[in-house]
Amino acid sequence: MAKMSLVVGAGLLGLLLSASGASADDCMVPPMNFNSQIAELEGQLTVKAGKGCGFGISGIDGAINEVVITQKPKVGLAGVRGTTPYYVAKPGYQGADEFAYAYIGTNQYGGPMRVVIKRKVTVIP
Repeated sequence: MAKMSLVVGAGLLGLLLSASGASADDCMVPPMNFNSQIAELEGQLTVKAGKGCGFGISGIDGAINEVVITQKPKVGLAGVRGTTPYYVAKPGYQGADEFAYAYIGTNQYGGPMRVVIKRKVTVIP
């Protein structure tokens, strides 16, 4: 399996995750910041039942080699398309869910980069 490399913009080392591919009414994802290439973060996600969203990333100095789901959700569906993780809520479901994903790559100096994001999901009608 070939690895995909995505070089992400230079500047302050930080992570900004935002919803993409969904209307603002379907998915709400507050931005997250961090200051390390090895990090474990927890963030919120609110999504309408039957809807979903992907998560963009910006501000990392280095290359993302792969994105993997590290914890599957109990109710919804999570996956990765290219280097974009996504979550889709189960139609008709209302309540809590959670999942996690990791950005894995190399930092701007050739060292390891692994950023794990755990999402606490609230599914609304």
